[in-house]
Amino acid sequence: MIEVSAQADALLGSDAVAHVWTSNADGTPQVSVVWVLAQGDEIVFGTDAASQKAKNLRRDNRVVLSIEDTERNARGFQRHLLIRGRAHIEPGPDPALMDRLAMKYTGLARHPLAMRDSPTSVVVRVEIDRISGVGPWVEP
Repeated sequence: MIEVSAQADALLGSDAVAHVWTSNADGTPQVSVVWVLAQGDEIVFGTDAASQKAKNLRRDNRVVLSIEDTERNARGFQRHLLIRGRAHIEPGPDPALMDRLAMKYTGLARHPLAMRDSPTSVVVRVEIDRISGVGPWVEP
């Protein structure tokens, strides 16, 4: 298991959204934008159980998350964090998680979408296999 550095945790704690790559049944990529939280050594987000990403993750739990930073490095490259891992889907809604995500990304105390209380929402937990990208979270 990979430990999340303080620098990566800071980016994950910002309002930067994550682009989540999963694999469709035919091998083509599927990309979604999600709100994420770091919880210990895992990354978590919510989705609907019927979403394409949830279907893909049930079949093949490999996932890549890409989070773009607002800063550039000394060479002028846009900093970004790449996380490769294995996703595990927890059934059932988690209103507290949805509200934490809403507070982080919108400042609202309650998630503005029906997904907060939806019986078809699920929590996706990503166990990190590898961290890469451009930024202080990568060894020079």
